[in-house]
Amino acid sequence: MSAENLAEQAALFTCLAGLAVGHPNLPAAYVTISRHASRELSVQLDSPSKVEAWREALGVDAALLVVDRIGNRSSLEFDATAFGVDFHVYATYQPAPIEAGAA
Repeated sequence: MSAENLAEQAALFTCLAGLAVGHPNLPAAYVTISRHASRELSVQLDSPSKVEAWREALGVDAALLVVDRIGNRSSLEFDATAFGVDFHVYATYQPAPIEAGAA
């Protein structure tokens, strides 16, 4: 269902404000909100450790983490509903190279 006005997206903004107040050290993110998905947030982070911080803040079970690929980069992501909002949280990254002779 598409939002027709900003008030119909208020739950998303309230959720983000609550996270900012309740978890002030939560890593900053690139967050997208669409009028065509008025109860969904997409949260892009720049490292797997930051995805983990968001997972903990949202109280999401670690079993919901998915290691995948987005394009030619590895990704760590999860989908979950928290505070009545559907979250898609992810980061793409380049895995650390394995050094020759490392055991």
